[in-house]
Amino acid sequence: MGLTRYEQEVLINFNAEEQTASIYTANPIWLRKMDKLATAHPENFKQIAEEKLEGKIISKTYEFPKDLITIRSAKVKRNLTDEQRKAIADRMKHITS
Repeated sequence: MGLTRYEQEVLINFNAEEQTASIYTANPIWLRKMDKLATAHPENFKQIAEEKLEGKIISKTYEFPKDLITIRSAKVKRNLTDEQRKAIADRMKHITS
């Protein structure tokens, strides 16, 4: 039995006083992402807890420096001309071949 999509949450928590933040995730995509970060950058990302259900890991909590948190502005939809689309497609063909 796995978690429902609604239960696959990601919570980021920090306060003004401490220099670290924590992230709790039960989302499989974020679990993989955070595991990769913890492996590649153990000096910054540390797993501090995990929860199991029926022997399977369903969530983990990590600690990391809060100055690594960023929020990006909304994506801007680009209005491309047919020429620009063709040029991008041609570049992609060269990359993938």
